[in-house]
Amino acid sequence: MIKILKNMEKSMKLKGKKSKKTRNVIIIEIIAIIIMIIALVSGVKVNNLSKEKTYKQPVEENVTEIESETNSLYIIDITETEENTIENKTEANEVTEENKSKNNARYYIKVNYGAQVVTIYSKDSEGNYTVPTKAMVCSTGIATPKSGVYSIPGRWAWGLMQGNVYGQYVTKITGNILFHSVPYTKQNPSTLEYWEYDKLGTAASLGCVRLRAQDAKWIYNNCENGTNVEFYSSSDPGPLGKPTAQKISNYPDYLRNWDPTDPNPSNPWHSYQENNSNTEIKNETENKPKNEIVNNTKNEIENNTENEQNNEVNNNEKNETKNQTIDNEKNEVENNTKDEQESNTQNQEKNKVDNKEKNEALISD
Repeated sequence: MIKILKNMEKSMKLKGKKSKKTRNVIIIEIIAIIIMIIALVSGVKVNNLSKEKTYKQPVEENVTEIESETNSLYIIDITETEENTIENKTEANEVTEENKSKNNARYYIKVNYGAQVVTIYSKDSEGNYTVPTKAMVCSTGIATPKSGVYSIPGRWAWGLMQGNVYGQYVTKITGNILFHSVPYTKQNPSTLEYWEYDKLGTAASLGCVRLRAQDAKWIYNNCENGTNVEFYSSSDPGPLGKPTAQKISNYPDYLRNWDPTDPNPSNPWHSYQENNSNTEIKNETENKPKNEIVNNTKNEIENNTENEQNNEVNNNEKNETKNQTIDNEKNEVENNTKDEQESNTQNQEKNKVDNKEKNEALISD
């Protein structure tokens, strides 16, 4: 721009005398050029700021700020598959052995995708992560890293995932691989995909590490940025074993649309668990199909009828046996009486004969 002004000044000197009108035109042209240059430079800056706002990931927040930022949302780049994302982006926060030994975070996380368990370790007296602190049941997937150690770079209250579903208590591991809850159909804790919740403990995700809401929130609140996450596979679940997750698909909608472990005060599971000592048994009864109840009632009636019939037959048989016994005893008594009578008659006759003979003998004497 300065060069242009100098050339114009030189041109004006070479021409010598110029009219006042011509000079004014030249000045106007210069001002117009300056305005155009300023507008062009400003446009480039605005465009760059717009691009930065569009493509820059959400600002990484620490745990103390997260609680108040409930509307923060992490959006996965759904134009790329998770496999490609891992391949292209995991190098950025992968931890070397040297950096691993220098880690000062409070916890160390191990993801055992073979057993579908996450185990949290804290430091021992020597500063090594050897103390098992907490175990969590999880679900990983095909794109889950098979090895390596990564450093947590950020977290968000909610995340928009592939498939247009949402995860709650999102903690980034690397690329688009995250810790988060089981998916929701909306950014609302009462829209849980309960059929996916029942899969916890098995491989079910695209690559993220799914957790129960209380576990995802625990990592979200307690594992600060810089915490290391290690991936490995073993049939041994680890020192604390493998927790189990409740199966909820058979519960009423108002319950199963919530994660039973979600600490949200509006979660209906809290009051349900307090007022029902045996929720599963009650739920099973409440949700039993009508036909099953009718069939059970019918079967019960039929069984009772059959039992009554059997009892009647048994009673008849018993009565017949009893009557037969009585008859036998009666006949035996009668027979004994008859025998006794006959014996007595014979004895009487014998006595008569004996007495007659005895009398005759006395007379003859």
